[in-house]
Amino acid sequence: MTRNPLNRSARVAVAALAAVLAACNSLLDVKVPDRVPAELLDDPKQAGLMVNSAIGDFECALGSSILVEGIISDELADAQLGAAAWPYDRRDANTQPGGIYGVNPCSNNQNPGIYVPLSTARWDADRALTKLEAWTDQQVANRGSLIARAALYAGFSYALMGMSMCEAAFDLSAPIGQQPMFAKAEERFTTAIDAGSAAGLADVVNAAYVGRARVRLYQDELQGAAADAQNVPPGFVLEASAASDNNRRYNRVYAAIVYFGLYTVDPQSRNLTTEGVPDPRAATALMSTRPADSRSTIWAPTKYASLATPLPIARYEEAQLILAEAQAGSAAVGIINSLRDAAGLPHYAGPTDDAAVRQLIVEERRRALFAEGFRNYDIERFNLPLVPAPGTDYPDKGGSYGTTTCLPLPDSERFNNPNAG
Repeated sequence: MTRNPLNRSARVAVAALAAVLAACNSLLDVKVPDRVPAELLDDPKQAGLMVNSAIGDFECALGSSILVEGIISDELADAQLGAAAWPYDRRDANTQPGGIYGVNPCSNNQNPGIYVPLSTARWDADRALTKLEAWTDQQVANRGSLIARAALYAGFSYALMGMSMCEAAFDLSAPIGQQPMFAKAEERFTTAIDAGSAAGLADVVNAAYVGRARVRLYQDELQGAAADAQNVPPGFVLEASAASDNNRRYNRVYAAIVYFGLYTVDPQSRNLTTEGVPDPRAATALMSTRPADSRSTIWAPTKYASLATPLPIARYEEAQLILAEAQAGSAAVGIINSLRDAAGLPHYAGPTDDAAVRQLIVEERRRALFAEGFRNYDIERFNLPLVPAPGTDYPDKGGSYGTTTCLPLPDSERFNNPNAG
C-alpha cells in the first residue's frame, strides 16, 4: 500500500508539536534560584537562612526608606519627568493613599516604595524570631545568636515604620500609630540585648542599644534613652552591606542620584555649614550625571561614593545626639562640641537656654545624620516649619506643596486587611 506523504508529514508535525509542548511544560517546573518554598522555612535546619533572608530584606528596605524620607524632607529633590514620585517631593503623598509608597518594592530606583519593603523586612524578622523561640538548642545550632539578630532587625524595621508611617498594620491586625510601633521596636531591641549579651555578640548589643535609645527618645523616655546611649562605645557602627553587581543590593541613594540621575540633593540641603565652616558630615558635590529631566543639576551626598558604599543602620554619633537631647543644657553642648572635634569643626559658643539648645540639637542632627533617614521624622516631632511652605506652587510640574511628614495607611493595606477598616 502506498503511504500518503502528507499524512506522514502531519504525523511528524504533530510529534514535533507534542515535543515542544512537553518542553514548554517542563519550563514551568524549573525552580527559580532566588526563591525557596515557604515550607522550607518551617524547618529548624533552615534557621540561619531565615535570619539571613530577614537581614537581606531589611538592607534593601533601609535604602528605599532613606531615599523616600530624604525626598519628603527636602534633603533630596525630584529630577525626573515621571509623575508617580512627585507626591513625595511635593509633600502631598498623605492625600494619595493609593500611591507608590504603599505598593512599590525596595529595588525601584525611580519610584521607590516604603510600606511594602519595611513590612516585608519586619515580617521576615518577626517570623524568624517566633520560630526560633519555639525551637530548641538541640534543633538549632547557635539559636541564641540567631534570636539576637532576628530581634535586632525586627526592632529596626518597626522603628523605621514608626518614623515614616502615621499608621501601619501587622499580620492582619488593626492599624496602630507611631508610638505603639516604637513600643514594639523597644520590645524587640530588649530581646536583642538580652540574647546578644548571652551569646557574646557585642555588635548586636551595641546596635540594639542605639535602636532602643532611639525609640525610647521618640517615646519621651529620656532617662532610659540616655542610659542606653551611654552604653554605645566610640567608633561603633552597624552598616547595611551594598554591592554593585545586583540592583537589589545597590546603595539606593547613590543609585537613584548618581547612577540614574533621578533625584538630586535639594538646594536648601547642599553644602551645609557649621559656624560658617563647610560641614564634611553633610558635604555634597556636583555630579556630571545627566539628569532624567534634562534640566536639573545632580548634586549628591559625598558620604555615599559608590553603588557598593554601605548604609549606616546604627552608630555612635546617633547615640551621642540622643544623649545630648535627653540631657539638654550645657551637657548637650559639651557632647555636640565633642562630635564637632571629631569632624574638625568649631565649637558652639552660643546661649544655653532650652530653646537655643533645642535648635542646636535640631541643626546638629541635620548635619551629622544627613541623608540617613532621620530628617523627616525630626521635622514632624520637633514641629519644624516646612520649606517651601505649604500652598507654595510646586515648580514646573503642577500642584502645590503639601504638609506630608508621616504617610497614611496605604490603600493596599486597607483593601486587603479585614481589620484595617
